[in-house]
Amino acid sequence: MKRFFITGLLVLSLFTHVYAWDMLQPSGGRTNSLGKCSVALNDLWSLHNNPAGISSYKDLSIGIAYENRFLLKELGYKNAGVIVPLKSGAIGISASQFGYAHYNENIIGIALARNFGPHLNIGLKLDYLYIKYSGDYDNFSTPTFELGIQYEINENLSLGAYLFNPIHVKINTANNFKIPIIMRLGFSYFIIEGFMITSEIEENFKDNFSYRFGLEYECYNDFFVRGGFQLNPELFSFGIGYNYKLCAIDIAAQMSQDLGSSLNCSIVFTIKDKKEAAL
Repeated sequence: MKRFFITGLLVLSLFTHVYAWDMLQPSGGRTNSLGKCSVALNDLWSLHNNPAGISSYKDLSIGIAYENRFLLKELGYKNAGVIVPLKSGAIGISASQFGYAHYNENIIGIALARNFGPHLNIGLKLDYLYIKYSGDYDNFSTPTFELGIQYEINENLSLGAYLFNPIHVKINTANNFKIPIIMRLGFSYFIIEGFMITSEIEENFKDNFSYRFGLEYECYNDFFVRGGFQLNPELFSFGIGYNYKLCAIDIAAQMSQDLGSSLNCSIVFTIKDKKEAAL
């Protein structure tokens, strides 16, 4: 009964201008520990959150992530990505899915990011969005793109800006629903070595903007504790992360006063060149 109830709500949303599109939220265990702050960070999940952040990658990297949103498997959020380094940047491929067998939202993307001097990074990502229903319901798809910029003011302070779907594409439904435009602007700052604060705002031109704040502290060698919060909608988050040799594991928990708790876990594997690994 729960599955049919959720499916009914999602199908009803198609005809009432209330699409879920929760998969447009930032991805990765680290980001979800930091109150969803992502725009000024540099990790594999920048592939989903701000493509400019992958430009500094020097090794082949592969990652997967899963979020059990509000502890309902029907609201599962899955992410995967691969980053391949280039001489002056990187290229990446990403895939995301939100939902379950009877209704799911999907994005497949390819990103290209490069360095413009020692401080400026710019990324472009092309996306293909696909909504799938079970049974006799029609499926819908559309292409779009996203842009990202990061600027390193000094070795401690970095700024980030991100724009998703600037052309405001429509899904070809009876209502010609428009995929939202999303803008993020924020910073990351290392107060001391191993202790970072990060903050950002997000505007989607539908609801009032969200404000986010996060803290990260390396309390032991390659072991991190994190916490943060988001306003509108309100949620609190915390998590831990551990980098073991060529593997990084991040676990996050989020608590919403209205909808309950969500759990997130991500794993990233780095594959170094044989010559580099031998040094």
